[in-house]
Amino acid sequence: MKKIDFYFDFLSPYSYFAWLNHKNILAEHDVALDYKPVLMGRLFSNFDFKGPGEIIVKRNYELKKCFRYAALNQIKFSPPVSFPFNPLAIIRTSLKSVAGNEQHRLIDCVFKAIWAESTILEDPEIIEKLLKEHGFGEIFERSFEREAKLELKANIKEALSRDVFGVPSFYVDDELFWGNDNLEYLRNYLTGNDSWDRKLYSSLIK
Repeated sequence: MKKIDFYFDFLSPYSYFAWLNHKNILAEHDVALDYKPVLMGRLFSNFDFKGPGEIIVKRNYELKKCFRYAALNQIKFSPPVSFPFNPLAIIRTSLKSVAGNEQHRLIDCVFKAIWAESTILEDPEIIEKLLKEHGFGEIFERSFEREAKLELKANIKEALSRDVFGVPSFYVDDELFWGNDNLEYLRNYLTGNDSWDRKLYSSLIK
C-alpha cells in the first residue's frame, strides 16, 4: 500500500476541489492518505512570492476560474464575502494530534462551511460554535494546546523539505503533484502509466 501525504490550507479553493475529488482516487487504489494541514502563506514566503490573493487581477481571474470549474462539475461553490482571512485557528483544529479519528470528518465539515456556505472561520467564537454544532467541541479545546502548535510547525517544515511550494499538494514516494488539476497525473502514477521523457527533463532542470 502506497502512502500519500496531502498538504492543504482551508484558504485555498483548489484545496477544496481537490478534497472533493481525491476521494475517487482512494476508491480506485490501495493507498493510505495522511492529511497535513499547512499555512500556504508560510510556503509562499519561503519561496519569496506572493499568493494569488495579494495580486488583485490574479485573485479576480482565479476566482472566476473557480466559479467556472464548480459550475462545470456541479460543485456547490459560495466563497466568503471577506477573503482571505487568518486561517491559523481553524487550521489547528484539523491537525491529527487535535482531531484524531475525527480528522477526516472535521476537514470535510470545515471545507464545506467555508467554500459552500460562505463562512468566515477566523473568530474563535464562530469556530467554536461551528465545531460544537457538529460534535467537535472537545477538538476545539485541544486546538490551543502546545502539541497542536508543534504539529503545524512540523507539517510546514516537512512540506518545505519536500519542495512543496503551494497547495493542494500530494506527495507519494519522491513525487510531488501540485494542484487540483494534477490529480489525473497522480492517478496515472498510481496505475503505472506515468510515461514521459525523464531523460530530457533531467537535462533541463537546474
